[in-house]
Amino acid sequence: MFKKNILIKGRHADYMKRLVAVIDAVNSVRLFERNLDVYILAPIVGLAFGRTSQIDNENKDETSIHTEQLQGEIDVLTYNYRLVMLSAQKASLSIEERTDRAYRFDKNEEKRKEGDELFQSYVLGGIDVLYEKILADTNELDDYLYNLFEFFNEYNERYNSVISSTEIIDLCKLA
Repeated sequence: MFKKNILIKGRHADYMKRLVAVIDAVNSVRLFERNLDVYILAPIVGLAFGRTSQIDNENKDETSIHTEQLQGEIDVLTYNYRLVMLSAQKASLSIEERTDRAYRFDKNEEKRKEGDELFQSYVLGGIDVLYEKILADTNELDDYLYNLFEFFNEYNERYNSVISSTEIIDLCKLA
């Protein structure tokens, strides 16, 4: 997992670029420093908000995250992947199936393919949410800050209702 460059296309590439762009030139304020920072947070946001999305091929915009950067954050990325695999599709997959997907298919790309696609759909859904909640229809720094504050409050409420730390620990014990 995470052993090759990640290419983000279409509107998601545009949104990612905007999320890492300077939003206040006077104070050099950014929401995120790197595309990788967006990529790290996006699947958790997608999961918390119940949002998935598919690759947008209508817009030709692209941006990427290089393997070297991914390897520097491999522990965080792997943790996020496992969290999404354990938490997503609770109604349709047993805990054993979700545990297999989260832990046992790491080295088998074919068996991991479905999980990788699911993870990517949460990444893209999370990028949509981050853009919509923080950047859409804003032009002033005060608006960004207000949206960011509101987003954090909503995210905290949603995330804490999606999965508890006790549930994470229980799932890890099964692995």
